[in-house]
Amino acid sequence: MKKNKWLSGYVVKLFVMSLLITYSLIHLATCLYSASVGIDVGNKSVDFSLKILSSTETFKLSNYESKNPILVNFFATWCPYCAEEIPELNKIHNKYGKKGLVVASINVQERENKVADFVKRKKIVYKILLDADSDVSKKFKVYGIPTNILIDSKGVVVFRGNNLPDESLIEKVLPKKKSKK
Repeated sequence: MKKNKWLSGYVVKLFVMSLLITYSLIHLATCLYSASVGIDVGNKSVDFSLKILSSTETFKLSNYESKNPILVNFFATWCPYCAEEIPELNKIHNKYGKKGLVVASINVQERENKVADFVKRKKIVYKILLDADSDVSKKFKVYGIPTNILIDSKGVVVFRGNNLPDESLIEKVLPKKKSKK
């Protein structure tokens, strides 16, 4: 009888150890293969600087920190879903631009003249930036387009998705009007 008690204790220990090992392996595999894609919501955004289309100026994200929230949109001219978003992005720019929101679309790896023709044809009214080498796209881990990232005025990512953020979220990140006393 004493031998069975020892044996059952040994079996329980083996079972617990196998559970722990299995849990550790699953946890390790999950960490390795399901790392979050891109810049996570709640994290401070990485800074970047890109050429503005049809300009000698550059757009530097950190220049807007403590001043303006920014909606960053990654796109390409060949992407039908990107083209579908343009009227809504124009609307967002027109409605919230006066209230402090900066809308900036980043074209990924296309020639400037092709992008300029597309912008003119689609009547885009917001800033277009050129990521010719896709360095910024890589920094933001953009694997599909369109990708939209809303960054508040503190430089913190508050939205990331292939769709546009809800207007209620955009309104939350707008600079608050200072009340007159």
